[in-house]
Amino acid sequence: MYVEFQQLPAHARVWIYQANRAFNEQESAFVQSYLKQAVQDWNAHGVPLAGSFQIRYNQIIVIAVDEHHHAASGCSIDASTGWFKDLAFQMGMDFFDRSVALVQEDNLILFPLLGVKQVINEGHINADSLIAIPQVKDLGDYRANWPAKAKDSWLKKYFVAASV
Repeated sequence: MYVEFQQLPAHARVWIYQANRAFNEQESAFVQSYLKQAVQDWNAHGVPLAGSFQIRYNQIIVIAVDEHHHAASGCSIDASTGWFKDLAFQMGMDFFDRSVALVQEDNLILFPLLGVKQVINEGHINADSLIAIPQVKDLGDYRANWPAKAKDSWLKKYFVAASV
């Protein structure tokens, strides 16, 4: 059962999928149409799930479900993962990209995960840079803390102040 994203409560469960490139206008319209139908039909053991999605930066999709209405099951979570495998096949892109996503205005700049320390050392990402973090506690956390400053994310270990 599709509900408007802004109507979901703060306790809603969240999954964040990052594509390896931004969508063009046609792809964005296709993704919206595809996901609206998929979420409308989403269920756990035959019981409809109250869910929604949001596209950010034309490259990140946030899926949310109100588990107080009905909890997502392993099968329903697998089904949602399947949406992104299908979209990836149809669109020729990767929705399981694990690059570090630096937010610059309304765009993302992706850096390879394995090279993030070098990117920080080169100054491309600093402690106050906004990062599209891949995981949040719930929708309330997403709304309050996403994107996060690098120093408040898993990257904080790279910004520890040196002691004299």
